[in-house]
Amino acid sequence: MKELFLILTLLLTTNAFSQDGIMLSQENANEKGITPMWPKCDRSRQTPIQCFNNQLRTHIIKNFEYPEVARKEALEGTVNVEFMIDKKGKVEILEVTGAHRYLQQEGIRIIRRIPKMEPAKWGNKPIAIVYKVPITFLKPQ
Repeated sequence: MKELFLILTLLLTTNAFSQDGIMLSQENANEKGITPMWPKCDRSRQTPIQCFNNQLRTHIIKNFEYPEVARKEALEGTVNVEFMIDKKGKVEILEVTGAHRYLQQEGIRIIRRIPKMEPAKWGNKPIAIVYKVPITFLKPQ
């Protein structure tokens, strides 16, 4: 009886991990050393996670534009953009919170411009990773 229970338990756990819907948070993915591969990070001397984080930071800085409407209205604040790099390596916006909607729209625009990349993999299966990035807008002088 114990053997039958053990076999059933092993079969059920294997099926639970073999589902296609695996999605990890950035923290869990980093703990396991799993990350999407930003273009050209495969040739970097940095670890894939370090390269991804640096490329994301550079991408945000390079693409940042203070919205003219927000500038005129002297709007500022922090926008939190939660997004996913899906199993195909494409960006999907999940949630945007904080600050004014004009600033939120700029945060969305920046994140949507992230290039397509090689998706993260769990073993040989591509998986989705969820990220949350704060973007702070300080009114220009």
